Amino acid sequence: MNAKNFVGSPSTTRSVASKIAELIRLAVEDNSLASAFYDVSDLHCPNSLQEVDTLIDFLYAEINAVGIVLLLLFLNNMNRGSHKRAPVDQHLFNACMIMNILIFVFDTGMWLVDGDKQTYARAVNSVVTMLYYASNPLICLLWLMYTDFKINESKNGLIKRARFYVIPCVINMVLSLMSLSTNWLFIIGADNTYTRGPYFWVMAVIAFFYLALSFGMSLGDVIKNGWEEHKTVHIHLVIFPLGIIAASIMQIMFFGVSIIWVCSMIAFASIYINIQNVEISTDHLTGLYNRRRLDEHFQRRLKMRKKEHLLFAIMLDLDDFKRINDTRGHLAGDNALIEMSELLRRVCKGSDDFIARMGGDEFVVLGERAKIEEVTRLMDQISSEATEWNKRHKPGYLLQPSMGYSVYGKDDTANIFFATADQAMYRNKQDRKLACQTVCE
Repeated sequence: MNAKNFVGSPSTTRSVASKIAELIRLAVEDNSLASAFYDVSDLHCPNSLQEVDTLIDFLYAEINAVGIVLLLLFLNNMNRGSHKRAPVDQHLFNACMIMNILIFVFDTGMWLVDGDKQTYARAVNSVVTMLYYASNPLICLLWLMYTDFKINESKNGLIKRARFYVIPCVINMVLSLMSLSTNWLFIIGADNTYTRGPYFWVMAVIAFFYLALSFGMSLGDVIKNGWEEHKTVHIHLVIFPLGIIAASIMQIMFFGVSIIWVCSMIAFASIYINIQNVEISTDHLTGLYNRRRLDEHFQRRLKMRKKEHLLFAIMLDLDDFKRINDTRGHLAGDNALIEMSELLRRVCKGSDDFIARMGGDEFVVLGERAKIEEVTRLMDQISSEATEWNKRHKPGYLLQPSMGYSVYGKDDTANIFFATADQAMYRNKQDRKLACQTVCE
């Protein structure tokens, strides 16, 4: 979906540029006109179509190279911590930026080799064009998945829906591969010149379908839950599809313009800035969400949860955590918090449970279950996993979580809901201390 796709081949755009260059040359040669503004001896004009082509190739590749460098910087800054601990939405956003980088690479390759008469140039042109066509709907699919998760905050739900989301993209990939021999989506002529195939529109429709679906999903969430409450989420979910759709329309209307994926990069930059601004919602040490993000998620969960399920909160903290810091040092204490966060991730893997670090050594797990027994079973799994960790590791301290839970009632406020779990946790901590004292005596 660049100038090659919507407005013709690079050779077509170059011919337009060469005509402009010729007009400039004629104007400069008219000394009576040009000398009124500047010394024409200082002005360099292209002397041949080949020189114009070289200049255009260089400028086009330079623009794409700048886009690649910026996206790589964004990726590097966003992933300075452990990539494994990154939340699902960050993984999806990373994938979107990586695809944008690859599209820049394929786009540049198509531009540079198109019309080249060297050996293997036509084969290279065919391969990069096929990859470019396959990538266009793929980045839009990744954006749809990112939008889905940001709105629904359900990994399991996304996995279920993704099985249907990928179908059009797979169809496009098959058509792109087959077009190497059938010329359905694109044609690389005997003179190594690219032109669109008779079914080019299939790729464009699939890409627009994903963008329109992601925009519709965002709009539906705004209508259902309101704009103000989650405007930091809605703003960038709306910017990307609308920006790409607008750029595509401009590219179709204005001959010789190639701006789609540059606009995509600019949209990602806007989203990156937004992510940086809300990064305070993530705990830097453990990679878990913090209390601020928990409060936001809780409000959304109330509106989107399954009515037949129980909404629960498990509050837990580490016994004798202060002793770990005092006797083993703060690095050991930090490591204990990291290990506990990883333990919770393992136990809750495969569910839509939301894990947050409340502060200090306190954690909370927020989720839904059909029965109370399933909540207590989850707590037992956490305890068992901690016991197993203590058997396998000998860092000089133990992971011993005290836990309590609460179930949301229709008259509860957020403060009552979490305070009930907190009180249950401290009762459990006191019971464990009494039991330990009894054993010691």
